[in-house]
Amino acid sequence: MSEAVAPITAKDRVGELDVLRGFALLGVMTINLWEFGGESVTITADQLAALPNAALNSSIEFWLCLFVSDKANTLFACLFGMGFWIQMERLEARGAPFRSIYFRRAGILLIFGWLHFFLLFSWDVLHVYGIAAFILLFSRKLSARTMLVVGGALLLFAKPLISGVFEWSGVSVTLDAITSADSEVLARQAAAQSGDFVTFMGLMAENNWLGWIMNGGLVAWIAYATGRFYIGAWIARKGWIQNASTNLAPFRRVLWPTLVLGLALEATHLLTENAEPGTTLSAISAWGGILHALATPLIAIGYGCALILLFNGRSAKWLVAPFGAVGRMALTNYVLQSIAIVLILTGVGPGLALAGKAGIATFLPLVAIFYGAQVLISNFWLKRFSYGPLEWVWRALTYGERPAMRRSTSAMIAQ
Repeated sequence: MSEAVAPITAKDRVGELDVLRGFALLGVMTINLWEFGGESVTITADQLAALPNAALNSSIEFWLCLFVSDKANTLFACLFGMGFWIQMERLEARGAPFRSIYFRRAGILLIFGWLHFFLLFSWDVLHVYGIAAFILLFSRKLSARTMLVVGGALLLFAKPLISGVFEWSGVSVTLDAITSADSEVLARQAAAQSGDFVTFMGLMAENNWLGWIMNGGLVAWIAYATGRFYIGAWIARKGWIQNASTNLAPFRRVLWPTLVLGLALEATHLLTENAEPGTTLSAISAWGGILHALATPLIAIGYGCALILLFNGRSAKWLVAPFGAVGRMALTNYVLQSIAIVLILTGVGPGLALAGKAGIATFLPLVAIFYGAQVLISNFWLKRFSYGPLEWVWRALTYGERPAMRRSTSAMIAQ
């Protein structure tokens, strides 16, 4: 394989990107388990309210909505956009046929995402990211300013506007009534608890066809993800992430204003969303969707700045450095999280079959245990191997040759 088209080595990686990916994956797993095991999917509202720790669940859900929900996947998607753009720039700079390599890389992600979506985990987002990656490729000639403006507009307005159209047309009301009916929820729950994975996935496929594809969710999220890809690509074009270690001042300036403003907007949205009609608070709640749309990227930016500063600090790097190995194996770890969520909710094999029996207060400790194991295993694995298992397959299929998997003895000793 020529040097121009070879996959990047460990020394070429942007450490900040890996740490950010690893951190985002913690939030992604938390929200995926909460939503997949949540109301109107595998547990009814009455069952959730009847749980002995229902009050605790409700309290934790508030804090998750404030700090994690939509922020983790916003950060994760922006990082995908950054990664794809950085790869495109590096391949083009080396004189490699970047379009064909990028096309294969995005195509493999798209195919894998659809397989993951239909065969294993119905909360998959990779199929959306694969489509967004192609849109980024075909629109790469946009100026940086245009990409920022269009990306920001899509990030803020695409999902609520598209969802609003489907609601206005009456499609959402009809389909939501079908997919969230107690009879449907209980059928999915029973299949999950029994360990009948084929039946469970069949019921989830039906739910996703009506509630995701026909209901406009897929279109809305493609537009939303494209906006986040554009923002990530714009950041990469500025070189801020690649050169973060030598230019930390902008991250210090941005950290607190974005984080404080974002949390204030999100808190206002959450505290007023159930206000009584006719009150001052209800007038504010009418703007809840806009408040959330503005808050989400601000909080995600704040998280990113904090992690970059910690990673490049002298005394606190140890707090965030372990996230890097998880991020370097992001695809492998994302799929492992999918398997863990399936086993937590269903009775497949050694599964816990908690669908319909637990809420977020039960799920959080399980996420902490599993993610902690991922941190340990990822760091152990990458001391001996250059890639995670699925990352190795992705690179082999992208470049048409198998990269060396095991690290050299000298590299292992150097660590």
